[in-house]
Amino acid sequence: MSDANANERLMQFLQATPEQRERIHRILDGTVEGLAPAVSGPLLLGMSAGAKLLGVSRATLWRMIKVGTVTKVEVLPGSFRVRRADIESIAGAREVSR
Repeated sequence: MSDANANERLMQFLQATPEQRERIHRILDGTVEGLAPAVSGPLLLGMSAGAKLLGVSRATLWRMIKVGTVTKVEVLPGSFRVRRADIESIAGAREVSR
């Protein structure tokens, strides 16, 4: 970053509202709420792995796909996967409702 850009950023910070400054401090401290954790592992899961993560059978996972609760991704003709984010969000919602 050039000196001109750095000075411009500093001026923007100094002109920020107290709420904006507080948010900037939380970002720099790493204490911002609502940041999604970094994804580790595969983005797509096989049907067996997806069903296991949900604690359901493969047949139940296929029923969930049929009614639109989960979206299938066709990676090869006749070979399907499910998005890990979809499965984790459903599993998370189930934990909260229990």
